[in-house]
Amino acid sequence: MTLPKRKSANVANAGPKGRLTRMCQKELKETLRDRRTIVTLLLMPLLVYPLLSMALNRFLLSSVAADSSQTIVYKIGVETEDEGFLLGSWLADERCQPPEVIAKASGGAVAEFEILLTGEVPVEDALNDNEIDVGAKVAGDNPPTVTFVAFNGDDTSQMCQRILAERLHWLRMRLAENAAAATNYAPPAKVEIADIGEPQDVTLLATIVPLILVLMTITGAVYPAIDLTAGERERGTMESLMASPVPRFYVLFAKYTAVVVVAMLTAIANLLAMFTTLWAARLLPLLTGGEGFPWLSVLHILGLLVLFSGFFSAVLLSLTSFAKSFKEAQAYLIPVMLLSLTPGMLSLMPGVKLAGPMAIAPLVNIVILARDLLNGGANPAAAFAAIASTVVYAGAALAIAAKLFGSDAVTRTSERSIGSLFKRPADESRVPSVQSAALMLALLVPIYFVVSNSLMRMLQAFSDSLTISNQLVFNAIALIATFGLVPLVATYLGRSRYRTTYRIAAIHWPSMIGALLIGCGVWVLAHELFVVGHLLGIGGFSEERIRQALNTLDAFTEVNPVILLATMALAPAVIEELCFRGFLFSALSKVLSPTRVIVITSIIFGLFHVLTGNALLVERFLPTTLMGLILGWVAYRTQSVIPGMVLHFAHNALLESIAHYHKELKFLGDQIDQHESHLPVWILLPSLLVAMVGFAIVWISTRKLQGPTGE
Repeated sequence: MTLPKRKSANVANAGPKGRLTRMCQKELKETLRDRRTIVTLLLMPLLVYPLLSMALNRFLLSSVAADSSQTIVYKIGVETEDEGFLLGSWLADERCQPPEVIAKASGGAVAEFEILLTGEVPVEDALNDNEIDVGAKVAGDNPPTVTFVAFNGDDTSQMCQRILAERLHWLRMRLAENAAAATNYAPPAKVEIADIGEPQDVTLLATIVPLILVLMTITGAVYPAIDLTAGERERGTMESLMASPVPRFYVLFAKYTAVVVVAMLTAIANLLAMFTTLWAARLLPLLTGGEGFPWLSVLHILGLLVLFSGFFSAVLLSLTSFAKSFKEAQAYLIPVMLLSLTPGMLSLMPGVKLAGPMAIAPLVNIVILARDLLNGGANPAAAFAAIASTVVYAGAALAIAAKLFGSDAVTRTSERSIGSLFKRPADESRVPSVQSAALMLALLVPIYFVVSNSLMRMLQAFSDSLTISNQLVFNAIALIATFGLVPLVATYLGRSRYRTTYRIAAIHWPSMIGALLIGCGVWVLAHELFVVGHLLGIGGFSEERIRQALNTLDAFTEVNPVILLATMALAPAVIEELCFRGFLFSALSKVLSPTRVIVITSIIFGLFHVLTGNALLVERFLPTTLMGLILGWVAYRTQSVIPGMVLHFAHNALLESIAHYHKELKFLGDQIDQHESHLPVWILLPSLLVAMVGFAIVWISTRKLQGPTGE
């Protein structure tokens, strides 16, 4: 008789998730046991920050005791030689020098001026480029008017402006005194000042912490990233790890988790050591500008550490995954470490803002965001763009590492190279890989942000000459150039089949009719969710936003209905469905369940609709994500992208038609064109009934089409 086998106590943990958890614990324990990791994690903060505190204290004491009678040379920019000659003659006049009592009160500091000719470059541009300290403009004849232009937030520029204004006022006063008894009195130039740029309340903490943030993360992540990839390959310990019955991505993710945790622990240890040392040395008020402990600033920094550590660790792993040895990996990372210091230096420069390309530039956006948060706030749209783009970049870097950490991971020398990333695969694939989807999103985020911002600026600059029809056409072109072209290029480079990648299947007429009915009826759900979000205070509706919406609604009445439907209904329906329910859906379906694929693509779909230009339209997230869930369900049930296009087009066409004919539809009630009020029951119930009929048709007609992946 055969006895039943005794179940192991670890059966409950024998699943993929249990193995992944144990692998993460193993990699983390081995990394934390390393003596070099302990030195980086504990000893460096304990030694470095007390020394830095003593050096800073010594510097402050020496600065107070030092003789301030030094010559300071300021650069003044002028656009013409005549302005330079006239300004130089005034400043060279002895009567322009400060009185003796003022020179004595200033500690004997002497200011000198160097006049530079900017030529065709306006002084404002030269000032923005940090080529001059102050710009000077001379206008008029009798008397001439001098305008000194300084940069807000730049102490040197503001000081130079003040000194120049005082010098010429002293000249005016002395000339007036000398000419008081004369008959032919010619008053000197009047002095005016002007500022450009927004004022910035920059504390010393806000300029130093971003630099330390970069250095801390780099210090903590570099060694574990090298040791867990190139180090194990060089030692020959990778073979036993790869022999475990887990996917290779699990192995890479475990290493990634260890690097991120060590980087965060190192950064947190440095933060605690820094603030504790400054508090003990009584230097904390100097950095924070206040007496209390900056708890809120510390929490902001910790939140950014999580984001920054995840991104930088993924970048490091993507570089070390194909290194043949420890030394080769170090050679790869030295340039990266040096380049990473540049974004931190940007926080020290006045006038650098988290806007435009800076909001999506890797590393730079996080450093500037940290500075803005420490200064008291940041632009919500730019902050969202910075965080979202960094998350996507981290996913793309991890996808690159997974691609490099491929079949040769068990060998002692990697056959991969950076050039292999840009080569098309030799074999054609049915659908894109998850790595290709991550890289596509990594490119799509900055391209979409730059294109949308550039389009908004262009429309604002030519708003008087462009008609609303032209603006809609430009919007459609921008949509095609981003959500259409980027996935197409990714499909070509990945050598994926276009038909299966974009899920273009034969037309199934029952499901097409069902999708059409859903599109005609489900818009009421999106509208009601929009109203609910408004009542909950999601997004906020300022008077300016409402005024712009009403102006747009009135402008739509003047557009040809064909152009309106082609640009606002047909183009988004085709392009967005090919991108989200085509390329992205097919790539994620290889590794995720249908439910997860639908949810993830819907959230990404909603996030892209939140950020439009420089505006953060949070109120659009809930209804857009709901539409993404419905479109994803239809795409899964029908195994095709075409019914989703029909649903998407019907939904958009109905809304745009209401916007175009809203004046003619006034007889239906005032709620028909008001976003902040619920729809009447006589509109809501029939529309829901139509949508339910459409859902039923799609469900019944696709019962025999379901597969394990929904493709």
